Amino acid sequence: MTSFFSHQQIEHFRAFGYVVLRGLLTYEETDRLTAEVTTALTDAYGGLGTDTDPCGEGGIRGDYLPLAADRTPFSQSLIADDPRLFQGSAELCGRMTVPAVPSAVCFTSNSGWHTDVGPDVPGVTFLAHLEPRTARTGALRVVPGSHDPAYARRLAAYHDLDPANQGFPGWPVPETVLPTEPGDVLAFDAHLLHRSVGGGNRLAWRTEYLGWPGLGDAEGMRTVGELLAEDAYEDAGFDRARWPEWDEWAAGAAGIASRQTALDRLRLLGVVPQARTAARAPAGS
Repeated sequence: MTSFFSHQQIEHFRAFGYVVLRGLLTYEETDRLTAEVTTALTDAYGGLGTDTDPCGEGGIRGDYLPLAADRTPFSQSLIADDPRLFQGSAELCGRMTVPAVPSAVCFTSNSGWHTDVGPDVPGVTFLAHLEPRTARTGALRVVPGSHDPAYARRLAAYHDLDPANQGFPGWPVPETVLPTEPGDVLAFDAHLLHRSVGGGNRLAWRTEYLGWPGLGDAEGMRTVGELLAEDAYEDAGFDRARWPEWDEWAAGAAGIASRQTALDRLRLLGVVPQARTAARAPAGS
């Protein structure tokens, strides 16, 4: 079986919770993905960086859009047709995985320390910044090793004692900044503490893969199914029919073995009902 990441990259991910995959996407692929993300967000929101948080709600602000429709074929193919991410995620997680819907994103604010998944479910996030990112312009910052449960507990205890919780100057956290160029892809554990600071509107593409629990683990199947079924775009103002999550991707699975494998797992989790794949069936069939 072909390995998509080196032994060092895999072990770095497992030890520190992240790895920077330099040049994983070619120049041509990066241009295609940038064009799809830019065009899609502009189509859906009328521009880039439209979420300026007018109500002062805070949080990780930005324009978010599912990018699995037929009109974004390269992003659609990255879910499972292209083995680098689907099979690569299994290498990093050490087990089979199941995909989440990828997103086109234009971040418009800083983000505080957070993780991507709460429950004890293995997973990996792939993030591709589509413009150069440095410490001053919004590069991802991580706490290496914070995906480890024991270390995470110690960090939580440290945070609980931080004077910043009472409005005083805070204690420093030993973070690592991960600068990137277009074509680089960041892979980080779903439980790794990360944040970003600096820069204005930041264009990116991201997706996530969770560990496949297997049919023998009923509780794991329920948990992963619920995580993948969460509506991450509930409050977004785009046309949901024009930008579907799974429908068009699922309808095109026939003849693409890896996409069919991913679809079968999503069906077994109850995330993609069987009926959704009938959208392209000829009338009367």
